Amino acid sequence: MMKVKKIFLILIFSLFSFSAFLQDSNNQINIDQLETLPRLSSYEASFKQYCKLIENNYKNLSAGRAPLYKFYRYHNTENFTLQGLASRCNIPYETIATLNGLESSDDKINNKTLILPTVPGLFIPDGKGLNSIEILLKENYANKNENLKGSSWTINGRPFTFLQNKRFSSTERAYFLDSSMQLPLARDSFYISSEFGKRINPFSGEMKTHNGIDFACDEGTPVYAIKDGAAAYVIENDPVFGNYVILSHDLGKLTSVYAHLQSSCISQYQSVKKGDIIGYVGKTGQATGPHLHFEIRQGGKAQNPREKFNL
Repeated sequence: MMKVKKIFLILIFSLFSFSAFLQDSNNQINIDQLETLPRLSSYEASFKQYCKLIENNYKNLSAGRAPLYKFYRYHNTENFTLQGLASRCNIPYETIATLNGLESSDDKINNKTLILPTVPGLFIPDGKGLNSIEILLKENYANKNENLKGSSWTINGRPFTFLQNKRFSSTERAYFLDSSMQLPLARDSFYISSEFGKRINPFSGEMKTHNGIDFACDEGTPVYAIKDGAAAYVIENDPVFGNYVILSHDLGKLTSVYAHLQSSCISQYQSVKKGDIIGYVGKTGQATGPHLHFEIRQGGKAQNPREKFNL
């Protein structure tokens, strides 16, 4: 009886290893074809198996042996944050982030379907980076003149190089974690006089799209950079926006617009830090009174600033 049981266990392990081999033999990973982890609970047999595989992989890496690659699909209905998910799975958050195309630690992953790996490391895109952290990673490795010595993977149709056991550098970590933005004005210095979206233009009387929000406040109120970046444009005497500044953030993936300024105090292409004063509220251009017209654009598309700040 013991001999039969032993043979049975060997067969089960062999089938598991073979299925993992089939899944990744061509290093092609499609999220829709992966085994699902229903919950990240120690009561779930599939999650216990997943944790055991990760544990064995850490032992293999420590001993210089090749790990067993396997990927799972998980729909985050348990409201894990990225850090909480990484802790629960015992996998670095960088691995989960680069595998799933997350741009920053602020990315919302509630109710999002994710790929969970079993080996720590970084997934570096072989083609064009699609978000700012991917672009930064590619540039950093290119600047070091390093050959990406890793395994090749195709994740949902995109080619990547996997660098086993690699972690973010201190710069990359700070960039990924410090993605928050601050208001362009002191919180107690304004009220919102015009919302984002369709409105009647006060000068033409036509219904038009308002691509930002207007902060009404005293003339001369300091205006702050919402995030680290550089001045893409510093314009004076525009007939509509008057004196205005456009800052570029996250390698051009995000821009912020500050219009109707009394004056600016930075020059074009100048680097700025979050919280630096870049100008002062005015009523230049088409303005009915002193206010800051403020816009956020992501990938060139106007976003509602109310959704970015706790207003």
